[in-house]
Amino acid sequence: MRLLHLIISIITVLNISLTAAETKIENSINLSELGIKYINKKTTEPLDNSIHILQINLKSKLVRPKVELGPDPDGEGKAEASLSDPRKLASHPSVLAFINTNPWDSFPNKEGKKNRSWYLGQPVDIHGLAGTNNIMRSKIAPGNTSVWFDEKGKVYFGHKLVDTPKEATSGFQLIVSDGKLSVNEGGPRHPRTAIGTDKKKETLWLVVVDGRQKGYSEGMNLHELATVMKNLGCWVATNMDGGGSSVMGLLNEEGKMKIMNRPSDRFLGVSRIRPLPMVLTIRKN
Repeated sequence: MRLLHLIISIITVLNISLTAAETKIENSINLSELGIKYINKKTTEPLDNSIHILQINLKSKLVRPKVELGPDPDGEGKAEASLSDPRKLASHPSVLAFINTNPWDSFPNKEGKKNRSWYLGQPVDIHGLAGTNNIMRSKIAPGNTSVWFDEKGKVYFGHKLVDTPKEATSGFQLIVSDGKLSVNEGGPRHPRTAIGTDKKKETLWLVVVDGRQKGYSEGMNLHELATVMKNLGCWVATNMDGGGSSVMGLLNEEGKMKIMNRPSDRFLGVSRIRPLPMVLTIRKN
């Protein structure tokens, strides 16, 4: 069984590194003209960290959020998505950027053990609200803070829906609420992903912090992540799935989708991009 898992992992690495061709936009696109700004901020206190920041102008209506989910492997069954290369999920020609979103997990076997080798096509359970085009693949779950967008692209954060979601994701918990930090100091440091917005809901911030890479980026605890989001101008922000799932993609100057951060997953010492059940994309209208 271990040999089988090793073979699956090798195939996964090969699939992700070799067969997932970069998306290319034929006509060059000026992201700043569409209201998208990327910043890579390096910090040294209290530890080395590399912070990847996407600032999205929602007010302009030039771009729109769109959730992309992996295939549903069993229809009405318990699995909600199959793990896919995030670059493939974000391969639509209108996609300008993407990040990871919801937490998720595999299903236990007959002995109650879960396979967490994370291979392409693996059926998983998405935690929290997840859906696109008004169809929810996964429902609201207790303890998960949802991030959703209505028909006009307006963003909402919370545990209860106040409008019908068109595009929906979920994270773990609010880390900034009403302009204040809502998590305690301390705690473990990991790679992190967060989504936040200003009080008027006109700007969306997508943030990925690299981690588990000594000398480059150690990762952050929730209080440190919340401080980053508040300093950006967030009135509200949510901690999304992190660890090896944290990833950010953005079109480069050549119109190709480029992974902007350094995911922490490794296979035989080589960095690999973890397959995911879904991503939040930013598309050109």
